[in-house]
Amino acid sequence: MKKKKKYRIRWGRVALFIAFLAAVGCAIYYAVLGIAMLFSSLFTSCENPVEKPVATIRATKEQMAETRRMTVAIDSMMHVPMRLDTALIAVSVYDLTTDQPVYAFHERQLLPPASCMKIATCIAAIKTLGMDHKYNVSLMTRGTMKADTLVGNVLLKADDDPLLETFTDLTDALRRKGIRHIRGNVYMALAREDTLKGHPTAKVWDIPYNKTPILLKGKKRVERDFMATLRMSGITFRKDNTVRPAGKYTTVKTIGHRMTDVLTPMMIHSSNIKADATLFHLDMKGGITKDHAMHWQRPHAHDLFWQKTVRSDSLLFAADTAQVKRGFIFNDGSGLSPDNRLTARFLVDMLRYAYRDKALRDYLIGEALVSPGHPERRGSMLSRLSHPDYQNKIYVKTGTMTTKGGSSLAGFLQAHDGHWYAFAVINTDSPVAESRIFQDKLCKMMMKAKAR
Repeated sequence: MKKKKKYRIRWGRVALFIAFLAAVGCAIYYAVLGIAMLFSSLFTSCENPVEKPVATIRATKEQMAETRRMTVAIDSMMHVPMRLDTALIAVSVYDLTTDQPVYAFHERQLLPPASCMKIATCIAAIKTLGMDHKYNVSLMTRGTMKADTLVGNVLLKADDDPLLETFTDLTDALRRKGIRHIRGNVYMALAREDTLKGHPTAKVWDIPYNKTPILLKGKKRVERDFMATLRMSGITFRKDNTVRPAGKYTTVKTIGHRMTDVLTPMMIHSSNIKADATLFHLDMKGGITKDHAMHWQRPHAHDLFWQKTVRSDSLLFAADTAQVKRGFIFNDGSGLSPDNRLTARFLVDMLRYAYRDKALRDYLIGEALVSPGHPERRGSMLSRLSHPDYQNKIYVKTGTMTTKGGSSLAGFLQAHDGHWYAFAVINTDSPVAESRIFQDKLCKMMMKAKAR
């Protein structure tokens, strides 16, 4: 009978085998992890594509020659005898297609931009709050119903929506819930509690109280108008401070408007009320205004936005960096203050910034800027550049300050060479009518559209 052979465990070999398995396992783990990260980055880039700047083209010799011809043509206008003092004119022109400056004349001189300040307000609002930002006005209740009587409280919670004209839709919603009487309290939670007014350096009549939207007339006036609307809707109110309803507020109805519904008429019709209302809303959302009132002495949200943007995009705003620190003044959102100070170059650089952002570019060119060739978008250019030859070629913002003899024009146009240009012209201490003739002549020359 054979004896069973005994096997001796060789622990050294076992240790080597285990180490080998561990090494193989680590290699497989990191290989799988690397593949997973690769696919994750691919899917992430597909879901959240990074928007690239608008493509530019390399300028050919012919295009460079055309640019030189345009430069000479614009420069010749500055030396033609006219009733305007050229020392009081600033011009800046930039070729967006080839990404090249075309012409500069006093472009870095600090001047009051008039209503072209609204370009700064509009772009800052969209980039800060988003294209789909909405004002909300809600009516809420808390309490119990006894027959057709609400024993409890009503709360009006409202953003400073400058397009709201009446509370009827809200009070009618109470009636549809069967409420005919309210016993308790009516409260207001308003974003703005003071009355909208222009900057102290502006003329008081530029923002008339009788044309100020209802939510911008101050808390007392809002309370009075809301209670009057309740009565007109057939709902009575009896104040009772002993009523202390439990539970949370429930929303009866919410109404409101998109911010772009405010910005578009602000730009096309140069509405000062909508501009300074937008500035207050920006300040409130940015935490600058916390007591529901405007404080003109503080830096405003659009000022801080452009300071940050200039610092973060030093390539685009290289020519503006020093001036932003030294002398730019953003007193308001409308341009009513004669103490506002910007440069023609900075207006152009803001437009260049917008042009690189497809959504912003499409909004400005497709909706918000004045286009004199379109009957519904002539706005503040009603009697200017209205010939059909200019249709789909020019989109601008105007500015006028008659008390200071100030006039400005800035925007986009497609010139005779097919290129898109950003341009800005600021006239100061000059006859407004003559300044507009000069600005229109410059645009016509660039577009080469001869009236028949």
